[in-house]
Amino acid sequence: MREATSPRGGATTPNLLAARLRLSMVRLSPQLRRMDPSGLTSTQFSALATVVRNGPLGIGDLAEIEGLLSPAATRLADKLEAAGRLVSRRIGPADRRRVQLVATPEGTELLERRARIGNAWLAAHVNALNKADRLALERAVTLLKSFATECKGEVPTVAWERRESKETTT
Repeated sequence: MREATSPRGGATTPNLLAARLRLSMVRLSPQLRRMDPSGLTSTQFSALATVVRNGPLGIGDLAEIEGLLSPAATRLADKLEAAGRLVSRRIGPADRRRVQLVATPEGTELLERRARIGNAWLAAHVNALNKADRLALERAVTLLKSFATECKGEVPTVAWERRESKETTT
């Protein structure tokens, strides 16, 4: 595929670079998921990681962090509990009406094993890079991490959507 550059022969345009980045991430994610022997969906894995990282959580807390409605978070917790006892429920210490999700040793081990396998696969690819490419990748990872910590759930409005909304309001 031909690279598009600015008229002065400079860097790739932001829109083209964004499209290439998104496509690369879309293609990379399934490759990493295929290495996961658990068969969990990406939503289930994300929820498990949230429970492991954040400690005992109420269903409402899980729903908020994962951007789900409470009934969906409840179903997700049910699936994680059934899928090899990856999480368990316990009565909240301060309020016996509140149920908390706790990662089991099996759930924590699964998360750690998946990270080890995926990291080893990525490390083999990184190891094949020259020093300049490794430094570029290191900078890119820092930038991508900042993207991931921006406001979750916010969907930017693209130029054509702004035009359409102006046309419908006039």
